[in-house]
Amino acid sequence: MEWLQQYRERLNRTRVQGRLPHALLISGQEGVGKRALAEQLAHSLLCQQVAADGQPCGQCAACGWLQAGSHPDLLWLVPEEVGKAIKVDQVRALTGQLFMTSHAGRYKVAIIQPADAMNRNAANSLLKTLEEPTDNTLLVLLTALPGRLPATIRSRCQQLQVAVPDALMAQQWLQDTGMESGQAILYLKLANGAPLKARQLAETDSVGTRDQRLQQLVAVFQGSLDPVETAKGWMGESERQSLGWWRAWLEDMIRWQQGGQPPLEPEVAQKLQRIVETVDCRQLFDLSDKVSNALNSLGSGLNRQLILEDLLIFWAKLADLASYRTRVGSR
Repeated sequence: MEWLQQYRERLNRTRVQGRLPHALLISGQEGVGKRALAEQLAHSLLCQQVAADGQPCGQCAACGWLQAGSHPDLLWLVPEEVGKAIKVDQVRALTGQLFMTSHAGRYKVAIIQPADAMNRNAANSLLKTLEEPTDNTLLVLLTALPGRLPATIRSRCQQLQVAVPDALMAQQWLQDTGMESGQAILYLKLANGAPLKARQLAETDSVGTRDQRLQQLVAVFQGSLDPVETAKGWMGESERQSLGWWRAWLEDMIRWQQGGQPPLEPEVAQKLQRIVETVDCRQLFDLSDKVSNALNSLGSGLNRQLILEDLLIFWAKLADLASYRTRVGSR
């Protein structure tokens, strides 16, 4: 992951100079390598014979534990269920472990992913640890949505934002993993340029699901599919993906209306053309904002199905408004 090298070097300089913070907030969109960066840093702190450039030796006992995923001084805090919140009891258990003496007499590292999944009580509990850190302890918070973290948490962390890599570098990396050039370009577009997300999409047959979601949106718009029933079908592991695709299609339609640039995929353009020709651009902007807000609310405890239903009902109503405008304009 060549695009992470600059961040690795920056963190290693900080480590070598003894200037590591007690808490590090690594942000960046999904699939840019935040977890890989955090793991690399953790391994450099826990390895017993780490090289000058921060690379773990891969031979010592600590590296053996790390490779087996069983190092007692590397702690992970994640939601108990996918899409659920990180709870206060989980944070209390983690902080209790951090106050214990490290197994190898070196660092203790805790990685929280995604940090924005912490509910209010959990975040408040973590704040106490951030205010009174123990020596040789590093908390690493990973998030694609730093704005959802309380300002009090963000202000007590050294922040590192990982950017989406250059498109050609990302494409070449995917091709080096065995992906064809055309596929790499398509999946990078679907993943908003994030290479790891693009690879994940390719491995999970997401194109089939994506085509199905677009067809469903067209059917809801045309009135041949019920928005409430459609919302039920969208619930689950692909919910975030579905909303992300929808937002991308809305952005495609806005660009098409404003700049005359249709989507790159002819089959997508064909399905969206009628909508682009009839829906007011301001309404597309409005819906795009609503979908973005829905994406940001995932994991917050709000009723996700109700949010999806409201969005799809709003989408269905756009067709009625478009039809009314067409009738009025033809008089």
